[in-house]
Amino acid sequence: MAERGRYKTKQQDIILDCLKKQKLRFLTVEQFMDCLREDGVAVGQTTVYRVLERLVDDGKMMKLPTEDGAKARYCFADEDDLSKPGKLVCLGCGRFIPLECSKMKEFLEHIYEEHGFEPDQQHTILYGYCECCKNRDKERETE
Repeated sequence: MAERGRYKTKQQDIILDCLKKQKLRFLTVEQFMDCLREDGVAVGQTTVYRVLERLVDDGKMMKLPTEDGAKARYCFADEDDLSKPGKLVCLGCGRFIPLECSKMKEFLEHIYEEHGFEPDQQHTILYGYCECCKNRDKERETE
């Protein structure tokens, strides 16, 4: 018997398919709603929010509060990408870049040894700008 509130619906499958198309991009609930509308799918915002939260709870998505405390953003990624010790998030386009870097372990050890703080590797996120967004900004400056 399915756990109470954990049954699968056609709407959940439709939402999941939409999320997979947006893989490795952080989007707000409203942006996901726009993606669904573009696909001709009419699903209530509450349903979308509920499915996103369930996927976060199940470890299939990441949820990030925005840097300014506004609306949370969600990202669908493979389990392998989500398990990487670090994550890069572009503040420009919302792209998620799994970080697998030999220097990451040294960095985390430095934080612990020098600052007495033990970062949670699964939740270590560095915010910045991807190369595309950085180049776009440089192009605008030269115009």
